[in-house]
Amino acid sequence: MAREANTVYIGRKPLMNYVLAVITSFNASNANQVVLKARGGAISAAVDVAEISTRRFLKNVSVDRIDIGSEEIHLRDENRMKTVSTMEITLARAQKKNETEDEEKPTDKKHPAKLTDIKGIGAKTAEQLESAGINTILDLANSDPTKLSKHLQISEKRLSKWIDEAEKSTKPQ
Repeated sequence: MAREANTVYIGRKPLMNYVLAVITSFNASNANQVVLKARGGAISAAVDVAEISTRRFLKNVSVDRIDIGSEEIHLRDENRMKTVSTMEITLARAQKKNETEDEEKPTDKKHPAKLTDIKGIGAKTAEQLESAGINTILDLANSDPTKLSKHLQISEKRLSKWIDEAEKSTKPQ
């Protein structure tokens, strides 16, 4: 997937393969930035990879720069040149003033700190939610019970109760 250090070339593989490559690039090399490169039809996949990576898995990473352009490629079968759109998305790690700033700091016992603090969510259910990308109370509060119900095969009614409780706990008192 990567020919250059901290570069992920987006193609036809499943999106999560590229998301994993982004996460690995940030974690394995302690990189401050990773570049996603795509052209043609893979551009929309690159945007999806950037969004999934930054919204679900790398909370301290954001899109730093987006470069668009075009390049000519040679079509051997037709013996001609074709112009293809290109995009580079640079993801960068946020510069922290204090290492503990980005961590969730529950200061009030009224606000649950973990998924298991929500009534009815045990360790196994928390693991199921995390496998679906719901890692925090805020993720749960912003989730769609219908989609989550289909993915996890938990009743929509039960998920709605958990989501309501998560929404209440994220609102300022």
